[in-house]
Amino acid sequence: MSPGVYQLPDLLSICPKKTGNIISPSFKETKESYEQWVRDNIGYFASIVRSDMPLMAALVCPNANFQELRAILDYMSMSYMLEELTDRCSSEMAKSTCNLWIEILKNREAGEGHCHPFIKLMTKQMAPRVKGAVDPYHWAQFIQSCAEYAKNTAQEAVDREALKGTVDIPRIASYTVMRRESIGVRPCLVLMRSTRKLYLPEHVLKHPDIAEMENAALDMVYISNDLHSFKKELSEDGALNNIITIMNTDPTTRHLDLQERFDHAGKLFQGALDRFKACRDELPGFDDKEIDNQVAAYADGLVDWVVGGMEWSSITPRYRVFANDADRRNNILRLDDRWFMSVTFQFLLIIGIVVACITFVTL
Repeated sequence: MSPGVYQLPDLLSICPKKTGNIISPSFKETKESYEQWVRDNIGYFASIVRSDMPLMAALVCPNANFQELRAILDYMSMSYMLEELTDRCSSEMAKSTCNLWIEILKNREAGEGHCHPFIKLMTKQMAPRVKGAVDPYHWAQFIQSCAEYAKNTAQEAVDREALKGTVDIPRIASYTVMRRESIGVRPCLVLMRSTRKLYLPEHVLKHPDIAEMENAALDMVYISNDLHSFKKELSEDGALNNIITIMNTDPTTRHLDLQERFDHAGKLFQGALDRFKACRDELPGFDDKEIDNQVAAYADGLVDWVVGGMEWSSITPRYRVFANDADRRNNILRLDDRWFMSVTFQFLLIIGIVVACITFVTL
């Protein structure tokens, strides 16, 4: 490989296949509706437009209908905006924002009177729509998972400050525990159970094999996401909260060069996949045929999330991980062109477009 060019592991090729639809039949309708809502409420130039979240929702929840996809998109939009608001701020500000975020989900009155446009949107539109679409059976589970997500999002801000100072740096094991929550997927798994009408009681979800199967799926999601987002994050903040960077500080992996760290991430993914398969192959029985069928359906839904997430992250403009289709097919990552992803370049590009438009209008 040339300097700055790396081989990413081919994770999709080793994953189980989706058992139903590849993509939701409601994708096109949902995409048009969501993008119109974004234009009306957020604007054309918002970074959320470039994230292509309707495609993600349709790939990870391929059995969801239009109304269900819109609710999933509302949650994804809220979590995306929380990430944007906390990515570059102080840890204290991140904690305050995360606390407000979860309080609005619990009770929309917590957001009344705030002037921030995102808080207003979340209070008046997104949070009520999500609550209206989630089955009441799943609402408490959804809130609990969102609270864990918000807590770990705030912790990421604390860790960013630690990485810049002298405080202990997370190792792979502790990072993995935090990342399962901070990636924001566990609430989506509750939404998935709601859309699939899977009424799994707490004692079933907390069974060691079911909990381990879910955690293994979340590990696969975060590892693949960290691989695909590494290029973008490297251009923004040095990828401080990314498994590839964490390897560079963990005593067991700090001797690895960058290509070896990518390879090691592939091994970690394979380990999580092996754990997932072992749990799926040995699903416990609960002396209730309906619950047993729903547990099996939940395992299928986890596969959809893992595979769909990788399908999306490999093509989304948010990450632009691959320079062209040939690189995507061969999993070739080029870090020698990442200046074009930098905030400075994007700002200059927008300024150039605006100037060109003004010039054209005045001709």
